[in-house]
Amino acid sequence: MEILTEEVATLIVEETAKRTKSNINIMNFNGKIIASFDKSRIGSIHEGARQVLERGKTVILTQEDCEKLQGTQPGINLPIIFQDEIVGVIGITGDPKALLYVADLVKMSTELLLYQNYFTYELEGQIRSQELFIEELLKSNPSNSFVQYLTKQLNSNLLAYRKCIIINLEKQIFSRNSIVRTLTSKIDQSTFALAFTNHNRIVILASDESQKALDEKIVRIYHAFKSLKLAIRMASSLLFSSLNDFKKAYEECELVFMLNDQTQSLMSFEDVEEKTLLYQIESEIRERYKHRILSDLDSQSIETLKSFFKNDLNIAKTAKYLYIHRNTLLYRLEKCKMRTGLNPKKYSDAIKLQIALWC
Repeated sequence: MEILTEEVATLIVEETAKRTKSNINIMNFNGKIIASFDKSRIGSIHEGARQVLERGKTVILTQEDCEKLQGTQPGINLPIIFQDEIVGVIGITGDPKALLYVADLVKMSTELLLYQNYFTYELEGQIRSQELFIEELLKSNPSNSFVQYLTKQLNSNLLAYRKCIIINLEKQIFSRNSIVRTLTSKIDQSTFALAFTNHNRIVILASDESQKALDEKIVRIYHAFKSLKLAIRMASSLLFSSLNDFKKAYEECELVFMLNDQTQSLMSFEDVEEKTLLYQIESEIRERYKHRILSDLDSQSIETLKSFFKNDLNIAKTAKYLYIHRNTLLYRLEKCKMRTGLNPKKYSDAIKLQIALWC
């Protein structure tokens, strides 16, 4: 990657010249002016810059010096340092004594901008490589050699316990780079891969040394997104060990979104696994069973049953959850028993009612 490009140099000149009210020149590693507030000087050789490149330090040019050096004007010329190497020179035209107080600030700002551009470029490249990795794993027949190449390219250390995570972001503005930076600040970046598969969906392959550690990592990922003030719904798959099972794990996450309560923002396949068994049965059979069991119940009775099962068939907890008196709850449950022939307080009947609700 070329660090000091003409585009970056032009941006530095424009922004710096506004604040210093001085002419600014940016020279490359050959001493050629690649950006200048004075457009007529672009393309010419700056001898003062060549002196900076030869000596490796700041060069101050007086009026007398400029009479001897081609293509120069009085001012200060400073080396632009990137990763301990001089990549160019920045020249500020004017009275050297008057410019001393701003010269170091201009140099520091220039070098910070170069670092920012470099790391943004590196981060974008990292994101794209991870997206290629995830895209390949989601194919019906992923290329093992390409997967191995990308794993090495990403310097990934995918541990034995693995899960797929899908994050759906509600329609909102977000920064891809901010998301990646936040995640990598909280989680070892070699143990996960991330892809922005469309405008509002993120897919993550996460791994760890144990199931407990991986589940804790998933919670940290969730809180990382919440710390960015993003509204999300997040689903995780069952554990898998082979990368060939990633596509199946992805499909498990999609089932979670389809079957779980829309109000929940953090969900797992374990939460809905029993429901997915029903969806392997023909919809007509499911609908017939549901109609036979629940057709005589009103919406209040349906919601009462859902709350009763959600609270583990506990009368006191359910009454408190629904903000109703215990006797009111008992009356509603008795009504359900009368209309369905099934007693919600009896384990075997409760299972039949729960299955009907899931259908």
